[in-house]
Amino acid sequence: VREADAYVMISPEYNHCASPALLNMLNHFPSSSFAFKPSAICCYSAGQWGGARAAMSLRPVLSELGCLPVSAMIQIPRPQNVFDEEGALLGDDEKWIKYFERTFSQLEWWATATKRHRELADPTIASPAFATAPNQRNAPS
Repeated sequence: VREADAYVMISPEYNHCASPALLNMLNHFPSSSFAFKPSAICCYSAGQWGGARAAMSLRPVLSELGCLPVSAMIQIPRPQNVFDEEGALLGDDEKWIKYFERTFSQLEWWATATKRHRELADPTIASPAFATAPNQRNAPS
């Protein structure tokens, strides 16, 4: 996880939220593992909204981890009508590929930019990871 330059978070919509399994995995690793790296959100659901509620629930979680999501998200309604059992696209491939490319081109741009900047300056010097507890972010009292 720590070696990656970017992340793609894929989740079904589960009770109007992201998958508990994905959230548990994200909570398993220290937040500094994801910090100063971009992410893309890809969600799906059996309904017409394509996991929009799951995607929106992931944005604040990823932001808190310092793994800022790119603005374009992938939302796939009724994935059984989009992919076959092997994961290949059904129907209008070009339309879906263009849709996916919008998100992944943003992710690639941000991953390249943040990797280059991390090579120039260590971002954890000015913004270190929490050493003991999240309340270290609190304003001085």
